[in-house]
Amino acid sequence: MARSLSRILDQISRLQKQAAAIQTNVIDRIRKDIATYGLTVEQLFGTAPTRRSPKAKAAAKSDHPVKYADEIGNTWHGKGKRPDWLRQALEAGKVLEEFLVGKPTTAAKKPTPRKSAAKAAPAKKTKKVQAAAKKPAPIKKSHAAKRAAPRKPRAKQARPEAAAAS
Repeated sequence: MARSLSRILDQISRLQKQAAAIQTNVIDRIRKDIATYGLTVEQLFGTAPTRRSPKAKAAAKSDHPVKYADEIGNTWHGKGKRPDWLRQALEAGKVLEEFLVGKPTTAAKKPTPRKSAAKAAPAKKTKKVQAAAKKPAPIKKSHAAKRAAPRKPRAKQARPEAAAAS
């Protein structure tokens, strides 16, 4: 059994060397073609590869636009569970509006003047609205309550055949 194991290990090492040689030949051929035709990375793969953090990759995959971000670069699109960085910032006393992307902060907004309650004219109610306000809303019984309520027996009606026979 030792001989067959050593043969298998020799065969594995020969196959690994062959695979490495084939791979080297393919790489050389591709490099030669790239140089011959003047191809760029953008032409081959669409865009130049960049190194991104896993968070940035996840944000790029998302179909939703980024709604909240902090100064470090953490982002959240506003859907699903709040991320830890945002939860920790809110617990530290910050306000959610501070993290809004593309909108002015609440401190920069000017307060809009509101009409006082005394100046606002009361809305006129129509007769139907006034009548509806006076009537109590009908009480609806639940399905279980309807089934539990005793039923009144129906009054028996004389059959037309019996009336004609007499």
